[in-house]
Amino acid sequence: MKVKSAIEIDELDFKKGNGLIPVIVQEYSTRKVLMLAYMNKEALMRTLETGIAHYYSRSRRKLWMKGETSGHIQIVRRIFVDCDNDTILLQVEQVGNACHTGEHTCFHKTLKEGQKIHEKFNEHIKKLIKKVFEESKTGNKSNSYLGSKLLHYPELYEWIAEKIDENTPDDIDKVIALEGLSIPIAQLVASRKGKPLIVMRSKQSESKNGEHMYIHSVKHGEKVLIIDTTISDTLTSIVDELVGSGVRIAAIVCLISSEKCSSEKLIRERVGVNIYSIISI
Repeated sequence: MKVKSAIEIDELDFKKGNGLIPVIVQEYSTRKVLMLAYMNKEALMRTLETGIAHYYSRSRRKLWMKGETSGHIQIVRRIFVDCDNDTILLQVEQVGNACHTGEHTCFHKTLKEGQKIHEKFNEHIKKLIKKVFEESKTGNKSNSYLGSKLLHYPELYEWIAEKIDENTPDDIDKVIALEGLSIPIAQLVASRKGKPLIVMRSKQSESKNGEHMYIHSVKHGEKVLIIDTTISDTLTSIVDELVGSGVRIAAIVCLISSEKCSSEKLIRERVGVNIYSIISI
């Protein structure tokens, strides 16, 4: 976010909201919108003094600190003001969950009447996928070609990351990507989950296969999400090495899967988790 200028507290327009200013609260690491709250001038001053988010409760008519009973405080990292000086964007480090229901964000519902918009966009994405897939069939192009073409569409790029985030656990320690086209998608997913990304690289060895995956920065007992372009022997190999090192695999995602692939059943039997595929061919 590019900052063009800075203003002082006295320039904020509290009068427009009868002494209150709406505050959009965003998680600094994942950029997810967590909640909408309100501040009066006192709440803002307390936030600035403590570095912990304080708000004004319109129902209780009192100042309150986020997490004062649950412990789920919000440590403030950035404060931005909109162009009209009447709305604040607070970027925070969220301890625990933001929502009182136990969800991480308060925005975990959809509007029934808005489903048509969701469906229309999903259909748009499916048409893009079909278009690229039809192009890849010309001349028997590989799955790698298909994957590389998919990433030329920014909305598809984000859509894939969104689907992976929605369909995989959040209680992981790290996101693992294998070398190749899965890396940019995995980076987006890691950012959404607020977890570090580890890229596994192959290196030559004297083993019978001639090479193995170089495991680094993943410790015994850690839980990981693996993202790869396709189900392959390389994926099977890394799964074996991770399990052998005591790493727990929470989920496996492949951008492209094929009904002809026999490795999926093998991996499922070894790890006990299903492979979530974005595109089936």
